[in-house]
Amino acid sequence: MKNLTVQFLYPIGLLAIAGLIIPLIIHLWNVKQGKTLKIGSIALLGESSRASSKSFKVNDWLLLILRCLLLILVACIIAQPFLKKSLTGKANGWILVEKSKFQTVFKNNKNKIDSLLKLGYEMHDFNPGFTTLTLKDTANIDSAKQNAISYTALLNQLNTIIPTGNSVYLFANHRLNAIGNELPRISYKLFRNPINETDTLGNWITDYAGKKYEAKSNPSSTVYTAIASKDVPAIRVSIYESAGNSDRNYLNSALKAIASFSRRRIEINPAGKVDVGFWLSDEAVSSAFKSSITSGGTLFRYEKGKIIPEASFIVIDGKNITSSRRIEAKKTLETIWADGFGNSILSAEKQNNLNILHFYSRLNPQWSQLVWNETFVKAIMPIVIQDNKSSNFGFEDNDADQRQLAKNQKETIQISKTEKTTQNTQNKQLHNIFWIIAFLIFLTERILTFSKKTANYVKN
Repeated sequence: MKNLTVQFLYPIGLLAIAGLIIPLIIHLWNVKQGKTLKIGSIALLGESSRASSKSFKVNDWLLLILRCLLLILVACIIAQPFLKKSLTGKANGWILVEKSKFQTVFKNNKNKIDSLLKLGYEMHDFNPGFTTLTLKDTANIDSAKQNAISYTALLNQLNTIIPTGNSVYLFANHRLNAIGNELPRISYKLFRNPINETDTLGNWITDYAGKKYEAKSNPSSTVYTAIASKDVPAIRVSIYESAGNSDRNYLNSALKAIASFSRRRIEINPAGKVDVGFWLSDEAVSSAFKSSITSGGTLFRYEKGKIIPEASFIVIDGKNITSSRRIEAKKTLETIWADGFGNSILSAEKQNNLNILHFYSRLNPQWSQLVWNETFVKAIMPIVIQDNKSSNFGFEDNDADQRQLAKNQKETIQISKTEKTTQNTQNKQLHNIFWIIAFLIFLTERILTFSKKTANYVKN
């Protein structure tokens, strides 16, 4: 059962109806020119004024009505009307299936789908818009079309269309890359019917930090294996430290661990350009050191400033690492690492195609326990191995990913009618209809006006 109401997206646009006063004034204010009398004697000639008469009388009701209707329609178009359908009561349930897979799904589930259709269920495409499907669509498929919207978003959207408590039968796979990051919160009854897919193995090639990996995927997992190649370039690192400083030793140990883990060759202080530069000194960074870093490279530098002795901790990768002092940081830069009070410990900015990391501490146990923590190597690795995929490597969305939702895992969150914050409504734009009606009225008004002018011309 549907309740239909016409509403306006911008009701303030209806103020344009005030323009009705214009045709009313034009039609009510009739000024008639006096007639010229022909006389036979020149004695009667003299100065005289033309006679005219005024009256408040509507002479052409049809034109007035048409012009008023035209102004009302224009005001409605400005207000953007739409038809709101409120779904109430018990309505037919839905069958959801992707149109591109409809042929296969119907072939494997013919008896079930036929029985649901006989019960009055409606069949819809499981894609944005939920267009209606018929059995004729089994021969009209678009296998190249991929659903770019997650199942969670589509199922949540159904809350505004399907009345609370109605049944929905979904024929779809259980792949993780289609489900989304959150469970759908639904107010209707959802019955999932998994698709039996014959090909459940997938593989693809991806790259990370200059190396290529082969990904092999099955319904339970995806495994990445490095592809051996002699063409992988070495990572070139330059390190500078002031006299009497031993911070370099901790950094060297971390670089060795990174090289061992990534199986990448790391060259320290080579001749020529480098990819990463570590300036472990309170001195100002020399122009020669900065220019030795290749365009797009990274400069990690110690910052000099007011030393603040403060017992806190550095938050890196969700772990708290004890710290005892820090340097007052600029608050205008992007924070990468922060302490327990939200103060920046490592911040980033970009200058002249150079990524600059400002470190407001020291790689020294007297400042923090960072160099003794296993997180140190993991924290330095993205600085040394530069790659824009570092944050999502292994979590990429790939159409060949076959991983599926585990059995017996919760698939939806059922919400009650009182928890539901959206109404079961369908909105249909009406502005096209209003434009057509307005055009027809305008055309009629022009024809009548032209006919009236022609008649007056012939009469005179």
